[in-house]
Amino acid sequence: MPDDIAPLWTAAYPTMRAIATHRITAYRRQIADRVWDIDTADPNAELLRAYTPTEHKLHRRLKNTENLRRTLHQLDNGTHRPCTQSPPAFSALAAYTAIRALLNLTGLNDHGLADVYLLAAALSEAAEERYRELAARTPAV
Repeated sequence: MPDDIAPLWTAAYPTMRAIATHRITAYRRQIADRVWDIDTADPNAELLRAYTPTEHKLHRRLKNTENLRRTLHQLDNGTHRPCTQSPPAFSALAAYTAIRALLNLTGLNDHGLADVYLLAAALSEAAEERYRELAARTPAV
């Protein structure tokens, strides 16, 4: 892990894990409550149906969030493998991708996001630097 990113990661990781865990708990509760089963006798049934996710969407969101939390944990432990053939390591590009996905899950009531945004900015710069390195190595066509 790059030296400038390590303290930012340390500060932001507990918040990122808490957000992912909270979302997983919420999705599991919605699935257990079968929120997609809307009483047709309800006068607002049509409106509720328009804004309530389907069973399939909830299961997909749950799986994606569980995978995201696992990826964040692997990045934190240095056991993440960007490819099945690569050695385990911290990858700034993988971390940036995971944090962008996490930020898509956040809402206005999530606390501690300042550290996550600082980390995202640092990872964005690291990713941009890596893209420039790769572009410099690629011959022009």
